[in-house]
Amino acid sequence: MLPPLTEGSHGFPSDAVAPSAGASIATSSVVALVDLLSHWWSRPVPEEVTNWLGVADLADLEAKIRAWAPVNMAELAQTNQDPGLLDEYERLFVGPGPVPCPPYESFWREDVPLDVRRSLMGPCTAELRLLYGELGLEMAPASGELPDHVAVELEALAFALSSWGTWSSACAIWSDHLRRWLPRLCHAVAREAGTPFYRELAQLTTDWSGALQRHIELLGGPGPEAG
Repeated sequence: MLPPLTEGSHGFPSDAVAPSAGASIATSSVVALVDLLSHWWSRPVPEEVTNWLGVADLADLEAKIRAWAPVNMAELAQTNQDPGLLDEYERLFVGPGPVPCPPYESFWREDVPLDVRRSLMGPCTAELRLLYGELGLEMAPASGELPDHVAVELEALAFALSSWGTWSSACAIWSDHLRRWLPRLCHAVAREAGTPFYRELAQLTTDWSGALQRHIELLGGPGPEAG
């Protein structure tokens, strides 16, 4: 997919926090969780799964975000050891046969003309390519994925959130893209998943979406209604 993130290499604002009445969360924790989610939504080939537990210090990250999105991330991470996880990913997101939960923005967007709904390579795909280009990111050819795959969008969001210089791009990826379709994908996955990992991942992502929206709003970003 996109080039991997390196903490500190993009002006990482680790001490920036979004104040609220009851809690605050450092931007570094926001970036770490979004990056973690991007890995958990990726195709769980063996080399990817072996890296999942090393993406972040799960206990430390969980403690930092608990007030915003309570979840036992260590317990969730353990469910990825299911030997049938790759088969379940293929069934939910790839096929063959009917695919219950296509992981692409183009499929889920409702605020587009009727003739391009429930299709791939929609207008958002070109928009995302431009956004990624502005960030200096390109799709890794070996990934074989489209720019509007949920894991790719989350990875780009984590990259953009890691620097004040790319904050406007982060807001665009979130407000103009992810927020407009991610709830529909998560709802479908929670309904269709046959393994605990994907059901719980859908719930975590849904919970965290609200927390991320609050974080962006409190730090001055836009907050449109979900489309």
